[in-house]
Amino acid sequence: MSKANGETLHGTVSNYIRSKIFAKEWGTGERIPSEHSLMDLFDVSRGTVRKAIKTLVDEGLLQQEHGRGTFVSEPHIAHPGGDRPFSFAASLQQQGITFETEVLSRERIGATPEVAEHLQIKEGDPVLKLRRVRRAGGKAIMVLDSWTPLNVCPGIEDMPLEEMSLFDAVEKATGAHIAVSQMAYSARSAGKDLASVMGVSEVSPVLNLEQLIFLDDGRAIEWGDTMLAAGQTIVGTAHQRLES
Repeated sequence: MSKANGETLHGTVSNYIRSKIFAKEWGTGERIPSEHSLMDLFDVSRGTVRKAIKTLVDEGLLQQEHGRGTFVSEPHIAHPGGDRPFSFAASLQQQGITFETEVLSRERIGATPEVAEHLQIKEGDPVLKLRRVRRAGGKAIMVLDSWTPLNVCPGIEDMPLEEMSLFDAVEKATGAHIAVSQMAYSARSAGKDLASVMGVSEVSPVLNLEQLIFLDDGRAIEWGDTMLAAGQTIVGTAHQRLES
């Protein structure tokens, strides 16, 4: 069932709840109105309300507790921000979060023009194209896509990347240290491809971190995208230069 303007009924309910959360009217840990209250407020069926709530659970905005109700979630995983590259594996370990990494694909390919430009190599040079997913508590929390130049990191394609971080593998392959990162953040919807991997809806939001990483000798060793599921934050400190 849809409204005349094309918005679905469950979309109307989910947008209402989302707006209350984003406006800080419903705070972290606060119980939202009951299913019956929402049914009466919008004159919709229980199924419509439940579909709206599931959408927001998938997005990480709500969490359900059996026998207690539905509550506004709080981000439960945080990652450091700054100008230095950071390893998500190290971040999770430091927070005491148990996780597992699955390599979904591992492919040796020739660098496309865009990959070559970012990694400062020649078009067609061999690179390792890698897709990994990290799960905590059985839930996918991030998908990591990366391109690594094999002429710089020989042998990395044969390393056990389910058991070691890519940062550790790079430093082992090169004998150098990772030093600098250029980062860009963007918000996006999961889309069909990511949704199937992360177990969320196609319109669920994800935070995308694009990272170009360099060794301490200036060589680029990874260009990648990390897609973070909802419920995570990047935490950092910024300093504004004072003008005299």
